[in-house]
Amino acid sequence: MKVGVLVTGDTAVRAAHSLAAHKGIDEVVVIGPARSKSFDVVPDAGECQVLIGTGPDAVKKALKLDRPLIWDGEEHADGVAVYGASPQGLAVALAARESDPRVVAVAHPDLEGGDDHLVRFPDPVGQLGVKDATYGGRRLAIGQANDKYAACIAIGAERRVTVIDEGPFLAGIALAAGVAVFNEGPRAVWEEALDYLRTATDMGLVMGAA
Repeated sequence: MKVGVLVTGDTAVRAAHSLAAHKGIDEVVVIGPARSKSFDVVPDAGECQVLIGTGPDAVKKALKLDRPLIWDGEEHADGVAVYGASPQGLAVALAARESDPRVVAVAHPDLEGGDDHLVRFPDPVGQLGVKDATYGGRRLAIGQANDKYAACIAIGAERRVTVIDEGPFLAGIALAAGVAVFNEGPRAVWEEALDYLRTATDMGLVMGAA
């Protein structure tokens, strides 16, 4: 598979590096105009089977290039093949694998938290105030991590599952792992949670369960 990276920010660049080392990916290129020391820069999507990118500009660019998009957005949009490939979507995917998830939460330095209640994340993130929200129609508590680390947690009836890593690294892999869900029709990463999470761990994220 040949993947085209849309120049939409640091997360997309980090995702490109994770994809380049992943089995099943034949080539990663950057869609220009751009400069890259790590990847070939091409003027158009050419032979790319899929694109990756972040933010609303990625959707516009993918539509213009007429290629499907792996995206960090919360909901499906025209031209998007995989959505929810983000730290929030990663947390929702963790919960999708648990029976009766009671706590589903994410903390990241780039997210805006709240004071609806407290959630204890793994150290060094620790206990944070969170706001109750939804993501892709799924319940999710969101906190703002105070340092460079990010964490996801899902507490079900039988176990607690967590992921913690540097915020930019976690976000990059959350986007890149969306390639595992890329298929015929548009879908969210949590709809194929097992494949998505396996790919995220193959790319370097470590999940802990207790």
